[in-house]
Amino acid sequence: REAESFKEQGNAYYAKKDYNEAYNYYTKAIDTCPNNASYYGNRAATLMMLGRFREALGDAQQSVRLDDTFVRVRGKLSTSYSHLRNAMAASRCFQRVLELDHKNTQAQQELKNASTVLEYEKIAEVDFEKRDFRKVVFCMDRALEFAPACHRFKILKAECLALLGRYPEAQSVA
Repeated sequence: REAESFKEQGNAYYAKKDYNEAYNYYTKAIDTCPNNASYYGNRAATLMMLGRFREALGDAQQSVRLDDTFVRVRGKLSTSYSHLRNAMAASRCFQRVLELDHKNTQAQQELKNASTVLEYEKIAEVDFEKRDFRKVVFCMDRALEFAPACHRFKILKAECLALLGRYPEAQSVA
C-alpha cells in the first residue's frame, strides 16, 4: 500500500509536469517494492522527460525483466535505445512490441525511424571512409533528428565539421 501511495503521488507530479518530484516518488515506490514492473516503467518515463535516457534505459530494462509482456514499457525501452543511438536494439524492441500488439501504430512508426537511423549510420560510415565529410555531417544531422541524445553522432559530426575547417561549428557541437 505504501508503494502504491508513492506511485500515485508520483503520477500526480508527473501529470503536473514536475518530473523531478515524480522521479523522487517513483524511486520511493521502487525502494518500498522493488519487484513491481510498473514502478520502473513510470520512473523510466519520468527520466525520459528529464532527458536522462541512459538511466531511463536501465529502468525500462528492469521493468521488462520483471514483466516481459509489459507493452508500454517495451515502448519506453525502445525509445530510450533510439535516443541513445542503439538503433539495432531499438528495432528488436519495437518488433517485440509489435509481436505483443500488432496494431501499435507508434511502434510501427518508431520501427521505421530506427531503420532510417540505421541507414544513415551505414551511409555515414561509407562516406567517412571516402572522406566525404559533408555527406557525413548531413547523415548525422538526419540521424540526430531521431536520436537527439546520441553523443556518438554528435562527436562524429563535430569531427567532420573540424575536418571541413568549420571550427566554430565543430566546437559548438562538441
